[in-house]
Amino acid sequence: MATETYIPLATVTLAASSSAVYFTSISQDYSDLVLVFECEGSNSNRINGNLNSDTGANYSMVSMENDGGSTVSDSGSGSAYFHAGVCRDTSRSINIVNIMGYSDTDKHTSILSRENAPAARLGARAMRWANTAAVTSVAVSCSNGTFDSGSTFKLFGIHGEVV
Repeated sequence: MATETYIPLATVTLAASSSAVYFTSISQDYSDLVLVFECEGSNSNRINGNLNSDTGANYSMVSMENDGGSTVSDSGSGSAYFHAGVCRDTSRSINIVNIMGYSDTDKHTSILSRENAPAARLGARAMRWANTAAVTSVAVSCSNGTFDSGSTFKLFGIHGEVV
C-alpha cells in the first residue's frame, strides 16, 4: 500500500507586491507537485501559470465555476498558460494546483486547480500541458494587477512509497 507524504520544497511570502512568483530548479525526486497559495491582489484577477517558461499555445482545459450568482462551465485549447486560480482585492483567496507526473517524460502533464475566494468565486479546472518534458520550473502571474505583500506561496513534492 502506498503512503503519500507532502514534502515542503519552497515557500515564498511576498514582502512587497509582485505580479509573478517563480519556482525554479525543481527536484525530480517526487511523483507529483502541489502548489498552494493564499493571496489578495490589487485587482480582481485570474492567476496564469506556466511550466518551464512555456508560453506557447500548449495548454488545454475544462472548467467549472460559480461566482455566487451564476454557474459557468467552459473548455478550450491552444492557450499560452494554465489557469492556476484567482486573486481578489476584497478578500484573501486560497488556490491549490496539483501537477501530476511532473517528472514523467513519456506523456503530457496533467494539472488540476481549485480556487476559493470567499463570497466571490469557487472554481475547478482540469488541464493538460501538451509537452513531454519534465517540469523543472513553475511560474504563477497575475493577469491584471499584482499580488499584495503578505501573499504566501508553498510548493510541495508528493512522495509515494510502497510499504
